[in-house]
Amino acid sequence: MDFGLTQTQELLRTSAREFLADRSGPATVRAVADGDAEAAERLWKDVVELGWPALTVPEQHGGAGLSFSDLAVLLEELGASLAPVPIAESAITARILDRFGPDAIKAELLPQIAEGDVLITPAVVGRDASWDARNTAVVANRTGSGLVITGETRFVSFANQATHALTLVNTDDDQLALVVIPIWKSAGVEQTPMDHASGVPVSTLTFNEVETLASSIVITGSEAVAATEELVAAGSVARAAQLAGLARAVVDSTVEYTTGRKQFGQPVGSFQAIQHHLAEMAIAAKQVNHLAHAAAWSFSGDGYSVERAAQAKIAASEKITDLCWTAHQCHGAIGFTWEHDLHLYTRRAMAWKTDFGDAAFHRAILASAMGL
Repeated sequence: MDFGLTQTQELLRTSAREFLADRSGPATVRAVADGDAEAAERLWKDVVELGWPALTVPEQHGGAGLSFSDLAVLLEELGASLAPVPIAESAITARILDRFGPDAIKAELLPQIAEGDVLITPAVVGRDASWDARNTAVVANRTGSGLVITGETRFVSFANQATHALTLVNTDDDQLALVVIPIWKSAGVEQTPMDHASGVPVSTLTFNEVETLASSIVITGSEAVAATEELVAAGSVARAAQLAGLARAVVDSTVEYTTGRKQFGQPVGSFQAIQHHLAEMAIAAKQVNHLAHAAAWSFSGDGYSVERAAQAKIAASEKITDLCWTAHQCHGAIGFTWEHDLHLYTRRAMAWKTDFGDAAFHRAILASAMGL
């Protein structure tokens, strides 16, 4: 495949870099990590005005109708700047609604997602911290008009900003269902913030007999499992693209530092040991970049490549945290201080390596897809 960017992607990358450099610098990243909800809301409002939530929403529903490959270009820039915005969460849930949802749900929610009036975040991880679609501990009792939902889901990103959660539930007739649940100031929904390494808002959601209409059901049965598996796969590729951007930023900053930092009268970057580290970091970053964009390309249509999605997340999960720790070594003592920005990248990489499944989780998926 051709790894070159299209004209649209070049424009998207350039505009994203300019905006993020101006609006999502280290000060903003640190403010959000410290719990500044207003900083997060301001940044999200600016992002909505740019139209990024509409990027991959189909044109018939008010979106730009761009591909997952186009989205990956934007996600890479978001990863490079550590921008604390839920573009990945919004995009992948919108994809699932468009691919699996009934026409009524598409007509109601997709235009609102495109406008930024609705933000839906995935909430499919149970108490066991597994991303396996069949492990849900959230239960739902059917009523005459809909469902009464009870249970807990963890590691829900940006739940404090989201209006809805996309959740897999087990109904009382022993059938799985993927449901859109309103969570913004919703009765019976309790949000508990988690002290998370990522530096972005992550919560546990507890549903205490939350009533929702039957019209909020996206899909049921085995198709609900397939939709959830695609949600996790799309999320893993989105995180791989963000980790590719993060890796690029870490490599660039490490090269800059080792070029300017002198020891024994010469730049430390001239020492062979440092050069070996830099070369290995650059190779790892490029590998993850290629795998992430190849996987994203497979999503640019109906269906996706299970193998490519798994390969991208395995590589991203295994390589990028190691890359960050190598960068700390190259920076020396300054790289381990709280005042230096490198730890922001390391913490985000550590969180994203397990988000939407870690390497072991996706290695099992890859083995199954290969019939092993």
